Amino acid sequence: MAQADSTLTAIRKKVRRLTSSSSESALSTADIDQYINTYYSQDFAYSVKLDQMRNVYTFFTKPNVDRYPIDVNYNQGVRTPCYFEGIQGLFLKDRQQFYAMWPRFPAQFQQGSTTLTGTITAASQALPCQITSANHGLASGAIVTITDIVGMTELNGGTYIITVVDANNFSLVDIDSSGFVAYVSGGTWTASSQSFSFTLPAPFLANEVVIGGVTSLGLSYAINDNGNGVLQLQIPNPQVSEPAETSTQPGMKNLNTANPGQTNVTNIGVVNYITGAIAFNLPPTYDLASGTLFNIWVSQYQVGRPNTMLFWNNEIIIRPVPNNVYKVEVDTYLTPVQLLELGNVPILNQWWQLIAIGSSIKILEDRQDMEGIENLAKMYDRQEGLTLERQGVEEIGQPNITLFNSANTQPYMNNFIGWY
Repeated sequence: MAQADSTLTAIRKKVRRLTSSSSESALSTADIDQYINTYYSQDFAYSVKLDQMRNVYTFFTKPNVDRYPIDVNYNQGVRTPCYFEGIQGLFLKDRQQFYAMWPRFPAQFQQGSTTLTGTITAASQALPCQITSANHGLASGAIVTITDIVGMTELNGGTYIITVVDANNFSLVDIDSSGFVAYVSGGTWTASSQSFSFTLPAPFLANEVVIGGVTSLGLSYAINDNGNGVLQLQIPNPQVSEPAETSTQPGMKNLNTANPGQTNVTNIGVVNYITGAIAFNLPPTYDLASGTLFNIWVSQYQVGRPNTMLFWNNEIIIRPVPNNVYKVEVDTYLTPVQLLELGNVPILNQWWQLIAIGSSIKILEDRQDMEGIENLAKMYDRQEGLTLERQGVEEIGQPNITLFNSANTQPYMNNFIGWY
């Protein structure tokens, strides 16, 4: 006698029988497959997480990188134990616990505007005009003033927004020099107070750089990094009133219709977390008074061999910040792979009836067939019970680890000092 059929074909057939959908016009095969895979990949895995879905997620650290994103659509759950090069470490899901053990110590610096100048060796007759200046060190959006050019004197005394072409060339935004006198020699560019370039003691953590200050008009501004080396100006939405604040319409005025607490970001510069080099350009509307200082906060750290892991917000954070490449392993629960071909079967053949019944219930839910759902509920409970019973059999004789029945389950603690 042939083995019981647990393929996608069998699941489809049972779904049609349970939902009284014998034809394509009553329920298309494509819709059935959508219900089956929705139940299998999203509903089923949360209620019955057997060891067959358990996997070891492995990744390799990078020196000075402490954050590692994980695809939670593929790895539905992350849990202990975790290992660093085969040595068990501490796994946490509580930020309070993690940062109590590994507190951040922000360091404050103050910095003023940096005068940047360079020598011009060529200027093109083109739209836009391109300036050649070896190793100029500017960033796109910088504002420069040009003086002392011989030949293309039309550029002298002008202030221009630039776009970087490469390390030795930049163009002047919207400046058409095709009708200017040809460049002969000389020339100097000077970056305005909107351009900043400096280096801080490093290394420091990504996602923790904060720069702030006050413009010449008394307006505050805030800059932080996006974790990938880009500095972003945080621009809050304007406060908007509905009705308008000047309106004579009686009643209360809502001042939050534009969500002023929400910020929009503009990329204005770069930061190197390893060398400490920072460069950015404030927009012209953020003019700083002469001699103005702004505050900078960074979280410095010392590298070492990691022994602690935090899983939070779909990413893994490890401490100490790695000083080398290490193999990291942690247990995860995988999302079941969709059934796409007629011969595909679930991870366990036994699951096929539970999947068929669960998918049928989802179909009846959309049809608002409460009586049909009630009829299938007992069948579903029985199949789910059989599935859970199998897991129960596997776990017989496997005691839960507690403080009283386990040996030292965090071996790194005995050698805590030796990790540095």
